[in-house]
Amino acid sequence: MVGEAIAGLSALKTAFDLAKGLKDIDDAARRNAAVIELQERILAGQQAQATLLERIGSLEKEVTGFQKWETEKEKYELKDVYSQNFAYVIKANARGAEPAHMICARCYEDRKKSILQKATSVHLNCPLCGTRIQFREANVGRSDYSPRF
Repeated sequence: MVGEAIAGLSALKTAFDLAKGLKDIDDAARRNAAVIELQERILAGQQAQATLLERIGSLEKEVTGFQKWETEKEKYELKDVYSQNFAYVIKANARGAEPAHMICARCYEDRKKSILQKATSVHLNCPLCGTRIQFREANVGRSDYSPRF
């Protein structure tokens, strides 16, 4: 990105220098060649600017995504749901109207919220990545988490 900015500034400086020199050119052919070079430099500067604006827009979207995820991930805490099987559980004070649920630890690390779905009486599956974790119904009554599936 810095390279594009330097290239754009260089093209614009060259264009400015060429424009200043145009007033001193008496020969029409040399003047026309200088005008063409000036137009090429202006175009190069505009292209560099467009590239930079596109990159800035992309980075702004990425930052917004990070900020949104930072807010969302604060609602969850990592829990051992059964014998070294981990999932992120929504905190009771962050639930609001949402039902109690768990999200996949693997997807959480990839900044994705994927609610684990009951597959069998003792297993939960992640619909996004396919992770399967064991979960015993006996854990439902634990004081730190009580989902109802």
